[in-house]
Amino acid sequence: MLMTALALTLVAVFAGSVAFYWLHVPAGAPLDVVYEAVTRTLALGGRERTYIAHAPQYLQPHSPLVIVLHGSGQDAQAMQKATGYAFERLAGQRRFAVAYPNACGKHWNDGHKAARHPAHMQGVDDAAFIAAVIDSMAAMHAIDPKRVFVFGYSGGGHMAFRLAQEAPARIAAIAVVAANIPAPEGSVAAPQGQAVPAMLVNGTDDPVNPYDGGPITRFGFGNRGEVLSARASANHFARLHGAHLARTQELAPGDFPDPTRVVKQTWTAGRDAKVVLYSVQGGGHVIPHPHARAARLLGRKTTALDAPKAACEFFGL
Repeated sequence: MLMTALALTLVAVFAGSVAFYWLHVPAGAPLDVVYEAVTRTLALGGRERTYIAHAPQYLQPHSPLVIVLHGSGQDAQAMQKATGYAFERLAGQRRFAVAYPNACGKHWNDGHKAARHPAHMQGVDDAAFIAAVIDSMAAMHAIDPKRVFVFGYSGGGHMAFRLAQEAPARIAAIAVVAANIPAPEGSVAAPQGQAVPAMLVNGTDDPVNPYDGGPITRFGFGNRGEVLSARASANHFARLHGAHLARTQELAPGDFPDPTRVVKQTWTAGRDAKVVLYSVQGGGHVIPHPHARAARLLGRKTTALDAPKAACEFFGL
C-alpha cells in the first residue's frame, strides 16, 4: 500500500514537472517605462464590449491608430504581455495610438464555419465592434480614420483577415502572426474584392496553424477548419494587388544558439511593397519579439525577427 502511494506521488510529481516545463511562460524583460492605459466600454448589439486604449502624451491630432487583436483564449491584457508591450514603446517613439479590443468569451467571430465557440454560434458582429473602436478612438484622440492598421495573432490574425475582406475601406493594412487565410469552403466571410496590404509571419513548425495548409487543430486534436498555406495566403493578397514577387532574402541570424532562420519574401506593385511573408524556419505558434516569452508547448521563437517593429515599418510608421 505504501509503495503504491509512493509510486502515485512520484508519477504526480513527474507529470507536474513535465507540464510546468512545457506550459510555463518565462518572465519577459522588465518594463523600462510605465505605460498609461485606460479600459473603455462600448454598448453594441445588446452587449457591453471593452478595449484597452493607449495614447502617448501630447499625441498630435490625425495620428495613426494600431489595433492589436489577441489570440483565441487570450484577452487584451494577455496580448499586451505577449508582445512585451512593444506597441506601447513603439507608439511613443513613432507617435501613434494603440487599441487592444477584447473578444467575447476570448474568441473572435473570425469567419470559420467549423468554429463552435459562443462568438460564432451567437453571430457576434466583431467587424462592427472594431468599427466602433475606431470611431471611439477618433472621438477621444482625433486619430486619422484613414490610417488605421491591424496587428493580429492566431485567432486575432484570422479576425484581421476577415476585416481585410469585409471592411477594406476602414483598414489601411494588416499584419498577421501565426495564421493563414481560411479555405474558401470553410469561411463565412463575404470578401469585397478590394486589396489591403498584408504582412504575414508564420512558423514552419507551428503546432496549431499549419504552415503548409490543412486543418487548424489544438496540437493535433480537434478541427477548427481548413486554412490555405502561408504561401497561398500571401499569393491571395498579391493577386488582389496585381503584385509580383520581387525579392527573397534571408534575415541575419538571431542570437546563438537560436536554430531558427527567417526568410522574407516581398511582393510589389510599382515601387510599393504590398505583401510581405516572413517564413520562420523551425518557428512555432508564437509572436517573435525580444521582450516577450511563450510556453515551450507553442514551439520555438526566433530572435532574428521583431514582429511588432517589422509591422510598424510595413505600416509606414
